[in-house]
Amino acid sequence: MNANVVELPVLEENFAKTAVSECEKEFTQINESLQRREGLLAASAKASRLLLEAPDVRAVVPNVLRLIGESAGVDRVNLMLSQAGPGGEPLLVVASEWVADGVVPHLEDPATCSCDERNFSAVCSELRAGRSVCLSMSDTSSLPTIGFEGVGTKTKAIVPIFVGGEFTGIVGFDNTKQRRAIDSAELSALETAAGVIGAALHRERLVDDVRRTRERAAEEKVTELAKANAVIRGNLERLASEPDLHSFMGHMLLETTRQFDAASGSVIVSKDSLQEWRVLAHVRDGQLADAPFATSVPFAGSPFTEVFGRSPEPRYMNIERGNWEIWPGALQFHRREGYSSVLIYPLVFGARNVGFFILSFRREAPEVQHSELLVALAQQATLAVQLTRLAYSAKEAAVLVERTRIGQEIHDGLAQAFTGILMQLGAAEEFQPCKRKNSELAGVLNRIRDLARDGLSEARRSVMALRLDQTRRAGLEIALRQLCDRSTVPGRVTCTFQGGDFTRTGLKPEHEHELLRIAQEALSNAMRHARPSNVLIQMTDEPAHWVLAVSDDGVGMEQHAELAGEGFGLTSMQQRAGAIGGEWHIESKPGAGTRVSVRLPKRRV
Repeated sequence: MNANVVELPVLEENFAKTAVSECEKEFTQINESLQRREGLLAASAKASRLLLEAPDVRAVVPNVLRLIGESAGVDRVNLMLSQAGPGGEPLLVVASEWVADGVVPHLEDPATCSCDERNFSAVCSELRAGRSVCLSMSDTSSLPTIGFEGVGTKTKAIVPIFVGGEFTGIVGFDNTKQRRAIDSAELSALETAAGVIGAALHRERLVDDVRRTRERAAEEKVTELAKANAVIRGNLERLASEPDLHSFMGHMLLETTRQFDAASGSVIVSKDSLQEWRVLAHVRDGQLADAPFATSVPFAGSPFTEVFGRSPEPRYMNIERGNWEIWPGALQFHRREGYSSVLIYPLVFGARNVGFFILSFRREAPEVQHSELLVALAQQATLAVQLTRLAYSAKEAAVLVERTRIGQEIHDGLAQAFTGILMQLGAAEEFQPCKRKNSELAGVLNRIRDLARDGLSEARRSVMALRLDQTRRAGLEIALRQLCDRSTVPGRVTCTFQGGDFTRTGLKPEHEHELLRIAQEALSNAMRHARPSNVLIQMTDEPAHWVLAVSDDGVGMEQHAELAGEGFGLTSMQQRAGAIGGEWHIESKPGAGTRVSVRLPKRRV
């Protein structure tokens, strides 16, 4: 018996060291990624103000590249603009560059560096489609010109720049000292930083247009354009200071309807977590108001997605001659108010529509869709949406880091304490009073041992529930099976999983993650409160839905009393299901067990 007592803590100690090492590695990676994203967001804000206040945008671009390069942890950043060559060939020409100390410049004379896109058409096709590209030395070794790859480059991230929906050039981020992988969240931050440069180039184009117009137009036209520039500047300043996206979009929509004399307007954005389009702000007759039609429609199966969701082009529609019903209740509202036309202008980030400006008029206004001012306002709105998403992503990362820390504390604190108690109990059982037949002390020690084992199992279950993104590593099916295996206590409760082979559910990883958390919470509630003998986790594949259910044969409960009281776990499950567009249900009766289920629509491919 002494040998068994000694081996148990050794195994526990090895398990603890391995788990802590894995958690520390995850913590370090997430923390570094979070710091880089926060640094890039801060650098993007500084660069935006620097470009905004500069009388000559091109003169401050090198400083902007330096800010972004240092925050991104790269050692060379260059801006290459698209232009036609002498024979009409598509070229990318280096317009500006920053390099860290000791790093070889792209070329000694960047002004002479031009690269023919036809020589690396595969990469440029991705860029012109709005998709960023990450290359390593093995990827770039086949490129025919050093003018694109750069001197000594080991890894390179290339982000396209679009102005008014037109491909304008690229920003290249080079690592010459070491290879370094760039995750999707960091790449999104780089895209936002490049978007700041693109917005400045567009502003420069607008300024040039103003200058040319001033030369050939009357003073009245010049005043009008100066007013438009003031609107752009005011919105940029508001974007830098306004913490709430709803409020910022409301102010921007008011300004947009005022500038174009629109009778009403709406801002619609995509809510990826809910898989739907949602009205973020609505203006009618110069006042913010609630939308008098549906406030959201799903991505899947809606006419709005089919007609507008994938098109980057603005659409101008005549209401009187149309018979469309693309958004529930919108056509009836427009006809009731006597509107004549409507403009649907997409907010495009990369190759994806992240939202729309909807402007309604009591007159014919086809010229508005070609307005440079509207292009600038749409880009500012797009930048606001993307910055908000990045900030939310950073917040989620911070939450995951805290979950890891709490899990480590439970593992190193409670779990080790219970293990120590079990060791001491094993030693105590060797004393003679405990070995006597029918010893009352032996019975007390057995009850203490059972309690300590239950506490250790609960601590381990809590640690596993707090581990990061189990579904991303192994898949939902494996994660649910492992959950059942870990939760089975021989002689007390048996937890089983039932479901077909669904290694690929087609759901987003975030949605699979939430389903796993719901199953963990439902199982934990059953183990702690219901005193079941059996718990069954089922995953059912229906034609249009996935159904996750956790059932037990425990004592059951009065549903309404629980939900109205301290049912934090039930509320948490309900909120998680709602956040991913699922329907949550609970069925329970005293003495008849409990069944918790989530019905989630399948992701449309």
